[in-house]
Amino acid sequence: MSVTRFPLTLRVTVSGATPDEIRENARAQALEFFGPDAELDVMSAEAEWTGEHDKHYRAIVAFRRVA
Repeated sequence: MSVTRFPLTLRVTVSGATPDEIRENARAQALEFFGPDAELDVMSAEAEWTGEHDKHYRAIVAFRRVA
């Protein structure tokens, strides 16, 4: 028996200067993957300063589509 439907977790790496910018960039990538009408749940999100500029952060955000 083959399972064709199972939950996927998508991890995206984004950057930005503010939490809102990071959230919007991550959400845009997740919607591109899951589809524009997908309802998404954030499984985890971690941000860190890149050290490149005063206000430049990188974040890894994990999404799962709500069933």
